Amino acid sequence: MLPLIIAVTYAALEMSSQARAQQRLVMDQAQISQLSITVQELNKEIERSARQYQLLQDQSLLEILKIKQHQLSESLSKIERQLPELKNSSTLTKIEQITADVNKASRSDDPKQKRQLATLYADLKSASNDLHNQLSKAVQSNLNNAEQALNNVLWRMLITGLLALPASLLLLGASSIIVTRSIRRLSLAINHLGERSWDTPIDIDGPSDLIELGHRLEWMRVQLLGAEQYKAQFTQHITHELKSPLAAIMDAQALLADQIPGQLNDKQMAVLTILRNQAENLQELIQQLLNFNAVSQGIAAHKEQIDLSLMCKNLIARYRSFLPDTALNIKTPSNGQLVTGNAQLIEMILSNLLSNAIHFCRTGGEIAINWGHCNIKQHSHDVNAPPEDCSHWWLQVSDNGPGIDIDEQEAVFRPFYQGKNKRHGALKGSGIGLAIVKACAEQAQATLTLKSQKDQGAEFTLCFPKQR
Repeated sequence: MLPLIIAVTYAALEMSSQARAQQRLVMDQAQISQLSITVQELNKEIERSARQYQLLQDQSLLEILKIKQHQLSESLSKIERQLPELKNSSTLTKIEQITADVNKASRSDDPKQKRQLATLYADLKSASNDLHNQLSKAVQSNLNNAEQALNNVLWRMLITGLLALPASLLLLGASSIIVTRSIRRLSLAINHLGERSWDTPIDIDGPSDLIELGHRLEWMRVQLLGAEQYKAQFTQHITHELKSPLAAIMDAQALLADQIPGQLNDKQMAVLTILRNQAENLQELIQQLLNFNAVSQGIAAHKEQIDLSLMCKNLIARYRSFLPDTALNIKTPSNGQLVTGNAQLIEMILSNLLSNAIHFCRTGGEIAINWGHCNIKQHSHDVNAPPEDCSHWWLQVSDNGPGIDIDEQEAVFRPFYQGKNKRHGALKGSGIGLAIVKACAEQAQATLTLKSQKDQGAEFTLCFPKQR
């Protein structure tokens, strides 16, 4: 914008200068026109005074003639000052000479000179007309010069504007690019903060206001990172502290259940069963916190062969201990599936998806676990597709529970989010299961999709790239 401001300032100064010049020109031309009229009027009065003196021979008329001649001389001097180009003009000299001759002839008693007065009057009138024409031409010339000067100024202003506009647009474009780039970096930094990616420092350049905002965001990032590290340390410490007394409680319960201290009746055994179930539930919650803490800090990459059928069988057996045999129907594929990947991540994903389905399925509900091979471009989930022709493999857990509202489907992956649906069964959720699933999927470079509608169950599908 600076070139445009300079151009506008230049135009304003030029227009102001031209306005003053035009004002002076108008005043000068008005004075010249007035002087031209005055000269003609004085010439007429000189002729009239001379004629009256010839008739009346009144000396006062000679005095008037002398005064008018003096006034004419002053007017001619003013014309010379107003129009230097007419200085030493023959017309001005001629008028002064004729008026002097008229004055002289009027005073003389010589009949010959008196007869010359008529000729002098005609010459004076002719000279006055010549002067008027010269003054008109001078005025017109000055007007033409002023018009030319104004046109030159307008051309200079036009050229300056044409040069300033692209320069301004160029500077504006460059400024916009700098500001836009800074805003994009700010937006990216804010997204990283919202996505809990706090390891990358925030460095914003550009305008001072955006730089200051970047400093504020960097301060916020450091604070959040420190709080996250403190939370991770606290979680790890408190969970380990809880595991020790919990292990002692479970050992004591096992001793009592084995009736080593003494014989127990049925009611006492029922109480021990409740104690065991709640202790195992608490152990599961503690393990969830440890898993969330571990996956938040990143799990070391480790490739190995994974038998999904065996993994599912072990997980189902673990959760069956919390449920009656006929409470839920959990289906798995009849065909086995061997994949290569990080077993810890895959087990966390499958365990939390299965736990989530158990939480919300009512008694008699159905949970289905499926897997297969696919090509990500085709979005095909064909379990019969030849593995060697596929670039990905997929894992899916679905249930016929209450489903998830559309407005909650993004929020359910946030840590400690508790949805609107009521939980069922003995398993108590911590609110971090799906957050663990999402974090594990990101570390495994898998895509995670959720399909669900209210009262129509939920379907979680992950698509993993094959690892060689």
